[in-house]
Amino acid sequence: MAKFSKRKTDSPQHLSPHVKRPTIFDLEKYTGYSRSTISRAFNPDASIKQGTRDQILKAAGEIGYSLHPGARMIRSQRSYRWGLLLPHLENPEYAELVECFDAEARRCGTHLVLGLTHYDTDVESAFLRHWAAGEADGVITDVVSWNENQKLYENLLSRKYPFMVLYAAPEGLPVIRKDSYASFCFGLQHLVELGHRRIAYVGLANPGSEYSNAYRAYVKTLEENGIELDSSLVILGENNRESGVDAWNRIRGMGKEAPTAIVAFNDILAIGIWIAVHAQGFSIPQDVSLFGNDDIPEARLMGLTSVRYDRKSLAKLAISSLEKMRKDPDTEIESFDMPTDLVMRGSIGRPGPRGSDWAKK
Repeated sequence: MAKFSKRKTDSPQHLSPHVKRPTIFDLEKYTGYSRSTISRAFNPDASIKQGTRDQILKAAGEIGYSLHPGARMIRSQRSYRWGLLLPHLENPEYAELVECFDAEARRCGTHLVLGLTHYDTDVESAFLRHWAAGEADGVITDVVSWNENQKLYENLLSRKYPFMVLYAAPEGLPVIRKDSYASFCFGLQHLVELGHRRIAYVGLANPGSEYSNAYRAYVKTLEENGIELDSSLVILGENNRESGVDAWNRIRGMGKEAPTAIVAFNDILAIGIWIAVHAQGFSIPQDVSLFGNDDIPEARLMGLTSVRYDRKSLAKLAISSLEKMRKDPDTEIESFDMPTDLVMRGSIGRPGPRGSDWAKK
């Protein structure tokens, strides 16, 4: 095994901050390892003993050496970066996803680059074109609109550029879905068995929202229990807490005909409802039962019943799939379903009495 020379003139304490940036030649001299061995130590895919890799990386830190990113990209023909494209970070669900993807990327010796579309299809296409030009080895994306950019994604697929769609995609495109349909059905059936007959659905006013797992489960559960679908109880809006507040105000205005339970498309809407309910002197679940989806930190703190899935497992699956596509562009396109479960907390109960003063609180 090569030994560290530890010459006085080579030691890190003798490197002035004004000297030129340390090179691989300096690291070779400092450690006694060859340049080829040093290069393999910095390549997470290269075969090298872990002890040797650890020694070299530690020595590199001591003298301030880091692999030049441009040189690394030229040699390996990759960027060692994954692009993550999300609408925004207002929803803590997305913030947690960023944390999980970043941790998984670093665990694999790569880095995460974040892009936010703010629901703008032009921004979405600009990020995709930029990253696919060589700035990222692959992309994980929550698509803004298939009506606008589906051809762009199909073009990336024909070029065999690695990408993975989050949550929903047309047939033939790689996607990781949250298999939440059964969990929503379970929660809705539980509400029915507790005695709820008027159940509201609060969702998003987006194209295709009628195909969401939450809404399909809502319609199916009502149908199976002989409950007629009341369109006035389907309230659609934007993906924020304010829309949840607005939904509750509409529900309160229904008076005695107001639903006794609400299922929300996600926790952000459910939390908006929760805030409005308590701000107006009502209680959950005494006055109205409620459950959401995503199990974000706020939901856990507030005691909101919610559909949960493992974000760390999703990140690991997505990045390993992208890496597989990168290494073998002809690999078969795969899609995955992430299992979910309903976390029961204190936001669901039996229907409470509705007195004449209910809507006057």
